[in-house]
Amino acid sequence: MAKKVRKLHVKVKPVRLDGLPANPGEETAAKNLFAMVELKWKGPVSGFGLGLIPFYRSNPPVNHTASKPISLGASHVEWEDEFDRVCCIVGPWNISFNVFYGEALDAKSKKTVIGKATLDISEIASKLELTVERKLPIRSKGLLSKEATLVVNLTFSEVRHEADDFIQLGPISVDSVIPKKMASRRDSSNFDSSSSPATASSSSGVSPILGTGSSSSPEENQSEPGLKAGFNWWKRRRLSFSMTWRREPREDEATTKIPSKPSEPEPEKPATAEDLSIEANKWVTKDLVSRDRKSKLRSEVYTASIDQRSEQAGGEAACAAVAVVVSHWFQANPRLTNPSETEFDSLIMQGSALWKSLCNEDSYLRLFPNKHFDLETIVSAKLRPVRVCNDKSFTGLFSPERFASLEGLMSFDQIWDEVEKEVAIASGESRVYIVSWNDHFFVVKADLEGFCVIDSLGERLFEGCKQAYILKFDESSLMYEKTGEEESSAVVVCKGRECCREYIKRFLAAIPVAELAAKEEKGNVVGVSLLHEKLQIDLHHIMLTGD
Repeated sequence: MAKKVRKLHVKVKPVRLDGLPANPGEETAAKNLFAMVELKWKGPVSGFGLGLIPFYRSNPPVNHTASKPISLGASHVEWEDEFDRVCCIVGPWNISFNVFYGEALDAKSKKTVIGKATLDISEIASKLELTVERKLPIRSKGLLSKEATLVVNLTFSEVRHEADDFIQLGPISVDSVIPKKMASRRDSSNFDSSSSPATASSSSGVSPILGTGSSSSPEENQSEPGLKAGFNWWKRRRLSFSMTWRREPREDEATTKIPSKPSEPEPEKPATAEDLSIEANKWVTKDLVSRDRKSKLRSEVYTASIDQRSEQAGGEAACAAVAVVVSHWFQANPRLTNPSETEFDSLIMQGSALWKSLCNEDSYLRLFPNKHFDLETIVSAKLRPVRVCNDKSFTGLFSPERFASLEGLMSFDQIWDEVEKEVAIASGESRVYIVSWNDHFFVVKADLEGFCVIDSLGERLFEGCKQAYILKFDESSLMYEKTGEEESSAVVVCKGRECCREYIKRFLAAIPVAELAAKEEKGNVVGVSLLHEKLQIDLHHIMLTGD
C-alpha cells in the first residue's frame, strides 16, 4: 500500500529580530532604514521522503512580513504578520528565513539579504507541541551581531478527520466571461475506443503523430500484432519537438537543391497546418510514436478545437485550473465519455478564465509571481465543488530502482497498481485523478471499461498541436515495441487499458529517465531534488464535495 503522509496545518509568525547593529555609522544613521523577513516554504530535505511529497513547481511558495522602520539605536525590530500552509510531512521539512535591511523595502523591490536562518518544522511537530517559540540563530554577512537571532512562533494542528481530509472547493461565477452554449452530450455507449498522447516535456528526440483515419476497427487493430505489413511507421515524416533539436541543413542543402533520382526516396517535407490538426469533436484513430522512437501506440483521440494557450482561452499557465474544471465535469457526468462538441472548448475557456481571475489577485501573485499556481493553491481558491481525497491519492517516481538515492521509494508501477485496485473495488464507478508531472497538470479518468487521459495543452500530444484532447485506452488499444532496426521488428507488448500505464512510462517518462540514468552511470552526481523534479508523479483523487 502507498504510505500515508502526515498532514499538518502550520502557522508561522516571525516575531522579533534581535542583534541589530547598536552603533550604526553616521551615513547609515542618517537614513530611514527598514527591516523585512522573507519566508520560503522550501519543503522536504533532499533524500528524506521527497518521493511522497507533491513537487508541483521548482519555485517554493514565498511570504513577506511588513517592512518595519528601525528606530535609531534600536537593537531589535518586531512584526505581527502570521502565515500558514498545509504541509505533508514524511521526513525533514524546511522553512527558510531571509532578513532584509535597507531603505524603502517591499515584496517586489530589489533587496539586500543581511542574514539567513532555517527551521525544520518536522522536528518540532514530532514532539506533539501545539504552540512553540524558537530562537533561530542568524547567519549574518556582518551587519548583524554574532548573537543575532530571529524569534519565531509556530502553531500546529493535524488534519486527520474525515471532513478535514478533503480540501473543499466552492463555485466562482464567471458567467460574464464564459459562453453558456452547450451542445447535447454523447451517450455513454460511445465508450468504445481509446486514445493516447505522444510527447513529454523534455527537449530530446522527436515524435510523430500518424493519422490512419477514423475507419479502422478493433478487429483490424488486433490483426496486426507483428506489425509485419504496410507499417513504415518508424521512418515516416517526423515532427520535431523542440526548436533546439530541429535538424540543421547540410552544406549541400544550404547551397543548391539536387534533383533526386526516381529510385531515391523523396526528401522529408515540412509539416503543414493540416498535418498538425485533428478533426475536432470526433473520435479518430491515430498511430502515435514515442519520442525515443522505440514504441508506438495505436488508439483513438478526441479533440477540442482550441487548447489553453489559444487566443480564445488565453490561459498560458492555466493547466491546474483547467484540470480542476475538467475533473469536476467528469465527476458530475460519470456516464459520459467526452464533452460534446463546443462543450469541450467551453471547459478549456472556463478554466482559463478562472486562472486569469486568480492572476488579478495580489495575494496569489505574491506566492507565485510567474502565475504557475500549484494544485494546492488552486484547490484553496474554491473554483469548483470538488475535493481532494488524500487517503486515496498517490505519489511515486519513475524507475527509482535505477538511482541509489531513490532506493526504497514508491515507484510509478506501485502507485498504478493501487489505482487498479481502486478501480476494481469501485463497483463500476469511475475514479478521477488530477495528475501532476514535470511541471504540468492533466486528468486521468479510470473505470473498468478503460482509462482516459485528458490534457488541456495540445503540445503534450505533439509539437504544433493546438487542441486539447482526450486519449482513451480500452480493448481496442495496442502498444508496440521496436525490437530491432527493421520495420518489421515491432511486437505487441500490451493491449487494452494496460496501454495507459505503458504510455505514461514510454511516452512521457522514458527520455528523462534515460538521460538522468546515463548521467549517474557516468559517475556524475545527480541531485535528489532534480531527480524528484523530473521523475516524481502525483495522482490526486478528485471527488465531488457532496460525496
